[in-house]
Amino acid sequence: MSDHPNSYESQPPSSEQGATKKSKSKPVLLGIAAVAVVALIAGGSFAFFSGYNPFGDPKPNYAQTPSQSDVMDFSGLSADMRLNGAPLTASAEAGETSPEILRFIGSTTSILTQVGDDEKPAWTVSIPHQDIDTGETAPLDEALGPDASDDTSDDEEKLAGTPTACRVSGEAVQCGDRAVALSDGSMTTAESKADVDPHPASSRVPLDIEDEGAVTGPDDQTYDGLNLGPEAHVSMIAGPQAGETGPWVVSDGHTLAAVDSDSVLWTQDLDPSAAEVTGLGDKRVTPSWTAVDGVLIIGTSGGVKGLDVSTGDQLWAVSAPTDGFAVTGSQLRIQHEGAVSSFDFTDSSDDESVTADKGFDESISALPAPKLPSEDDIRNAKLEVPPACADLTMAEGAKQAFADGKTAEGDYGSSIAINDVTTSVATPKPMVAIDFVCYPGGNWVTDSVGVYDQKLNLVTSIEPWSEDSDFQQLADFNRSIVSAIDLTGPYMTATVSNIAVYGDEEYNAAERTGEAELRFAWSKGGYDPQDALFTADGETVRVPEVEAVQKFVDAAAKGDDGTAGAMATDEVMRDLDIVIGDASANPPLTYRNVALQDGTEVDTCELIGVVDEEYGDYTMSNGVGLMEGIGGFGADSIKAGDVICGLKGPGETIDPDEEGSWYAAHLLLKGNEAGAVKVYSVSSYTG
Repeated sequence: MSDHPNSYESQPPSSEQGATKKSKSKPVLLGIAAVAVVALIAGGSFAFFSGYNPFGDPKPNYAQTPSQSDVMDFSGLSADMRLNGAPLTASAEAGETSPEILRFIGSTTSILTQVGDDEKPAWTVSIPHQDIDTGETAPLDEALGPDASDDTSDDEEKLAGTPTACRVSGEAVQCGDRAVALSDGSMTTAESKADVDPHPASSRVPLDIEDEGAVTGPDDQTYDGLNLGPEAHVSMIAGPQAGETGPWVVSDGHTLAAVDSDSVLWTQDLDPSAAEVTGLGDKRVTPSWTAVDGVLIIGTSGGVKGLDVSTGDQLWAVSAPTDGFAVTGSQLRIQHEGAVSSFDFTDSSDDESVTADKGFDESISALPAPKLPSEDDIRNAKLEVPPACADLTMAEGAKQAFADGKTAEGDYGSSIAINDVTTSVATPKPMVAIDFVCYPGGNWVTDSVGVYDQKLNLVTSIEPWSEDSDFQQLADFNRSIVSAIDLTGPYMTATVSNIAVYGDEEYNAAERTGEAELRFAWSKGGYDPQDALFTADGETVRVPEVEAVQKFVDAAAKGDDGTAGAMATDEVMRDLDIVIGDASANPPLTYRNVALQDGTEVDTCELIGVVDEEYGDYTMSNGVGLMEGIGGFGADSIKAGDVICGLKGPGETIDPDEEGSWYAAHLLLKGNEAGAVKVYSVSSYTG
């Protein structure tokens, strides 16, 4: 028998005939180890047809058992990733083709990978889930305790957040506000979010589920004897051939039933693993099931089977250990751990079932798997820690010795603890990302991330709060906490919480309510910053580029109010020339000729952090304060997520290391997801 994880033994599929049960609208949290998922879009490079057909490609027969044709090696993905069969095409039909893209869903992120002609990934990108609850900040003693990360409870394995719905559009796959080029996997920010129905199969079924779990038909009739669980989410599907009278299939993850416009056709109790493997019962996940040519294809941990939609009778079964599956075009893909096996419906047989052939494992290259240190080895290693963390904790020496994930205490009780370890071989080279808790003593703590190679040599550091960070100028990251790290393909994503935004309080133990998603791209042996997406008071915000704000300043200084007005509120443009000082001065003092003189430069822009409530005193993240309180006209409407930009007058020098450096003028901008410039307040010190 092959040693590969996709080596199959005969496992007869469960019959699943039974009674009516369960479910409805509210989501049931599925373990990600089970909720597998993936979108794989059909193409030609995986198809292996049994014979020559002079009239074109043979037609798939979904009513008969497909034959195994290939197995692909995906052992580089992390263990929580599961193949999902939700279509990526605009029509969301299983039979439609598009580029060979597979989608895997993990606990906090999804993976998209395009498979090339050599049946290997041409590119791989990660798409973080939306609405991840970062939870409460751990108390200091828990964060620094040697057993802080030893708890591997079931909660840590479950699906976090909502996987982003994706669709192929033109030359890209768009997932939320990310556009991934089909040509090379390069990821950019789209002009607008993709308007995608995450459950297109359910949306076209004319059935409703009442709060108590009753199913009502297109004429508002109730189906006698069919009641689904009121606490679960109900998925529905109809094949392309289903008409106005059905049939339609519904499931809450426990019960599978088919109805037409008049009556219940059949019901079955599902194997408990069917909900996890197929993605039923959780509204955040688009199920992998497919209804095509009158056949419902559904999976369990023991394999995938086809049912007659009209009768519920089993037509065929493929017996194989199954974590996730997808039907695309003529191919059935079954994933188990690090392998994806292909079964061809154009080469179907009359056999009622087939067992996956372990002999296909031999087609996987026997290259040695990359070796990475174990987590226990890492927690007891000598490591070069990120430089700002070392400075903050006054750590001595090039490397720090860790015992059970913590260094020995230094002066004033300072120490460094390993909070979390992320490993990945699905990167330009095998990587280890370590989240460190940096504790200088007292009641102040912050996180740093070190990225290491296989030999635990420090490759790069992520310390958004340090003076050398490109992110430090975007927000107050002091005391920020890293809640998740993802390493996939050429990209890395860090989810950071405890960021100061407007409305937060000043004292050390105060809650900081902002969050950020920091994105990096691999370049020249390290990760370069690519994007920063903030969340403040429920709103998503990007800090505008300094160069974009400079265009407003230049236009206003030159009197080009048409250009400036497109980047400011009407109130700002109206009040730029109001006299704010001695009316007899020549020229009179106005915001335009004081704050926005010709030659004024935008020095830095950042998310507004903690503001002194009494006087409006504010210090920018670079350490330079405002010469007068934050704001000017319009400042009474500041909200969490708004942006402040410090201005440097003509010939003026701003030096954060010099005590006498101040910003005499500043702008306030409305926060928005696009990072567009919208100035709503101009302020300047007038003496």
